[in-house]
Amino acid sequence: MKEILKTGMTLMIFTLVAGLALGLIFKVTEQPIKNAELQNILNAIEFVLTDNGKLMVEKSLINEKINETINDTEKEIFKTDKAAVLSPVLEFKLDGKTIYVLKAYGIGYGGKVVTVASFIIQNGRIDLHAIKVIEYSQETPGLGAKIAEEKSQQRFYPIPYEGLKNGVKVDKDAGKSNLEPEEAKKIGVVKISDVMTGATITPRAVANSIQAMFKYLRTEVVKDVQ
Repeated sequence: MKEILKTGMTLMIFTLVAGLALGLIFKVTEQPIKNAELQNILNAIEFVLTDNGKLMVEKSLINEKINETINDTEKEIFKTDKAAVLSPVLEFKLDGKTIYVLKAYGIGYGGKVVTVASFIIQNGRIDLHAIKVIEYSQETPGLGAKIAEEKSQQRFYPIPYEGLKNGVKVDKDAGKSNLEPEEAKKIGVVKISDVMTGATITPRAVANSIQAMFKYLRTEVVKDVQ
């Protein structure tokens, strides 16, 4: 009986110490992790708001928008059967045009693939300006994880309004693998099979995310665009 009590006490003390240690580690690392995630998102926002090497929006205004939403809980605000748009949505009004920065995810091979994108609203049009994939950690190295490469992501933008209306698809799904990348984007096709050989599910998740963001803007935000 004494041995059982001794063993029980030992296990209880061990569990208590381990729990306290884990709690301390979580507390110490929680803020650095949050800061790293915030910096990752900020970098992505600045990337999609860059045109010809220059920010289209003042950096101070970007930071102001981020600070306004920093304490908001991220949630799904629009869903299709293949992707979901997440809050917050950032709006920047400039001379003659409005720029929206959105975040959405589609389901890749191993889980959520999260994309940040910028759309320019001008003259009754919604055009995709740029994208940045910020989460792909569960995708297969050498295959789906190649979505992180710049040459892969560049195939997704810019896409004009006409292409977005057609429905953004990867070239294999559209049956258009013979098109050149720039020609493909004009009709909403992402020529990706030559740079991500053997990987279709991950780029399809990004294409689905872009289409969800476009549908959200067209139906919930810029309703006067045909």
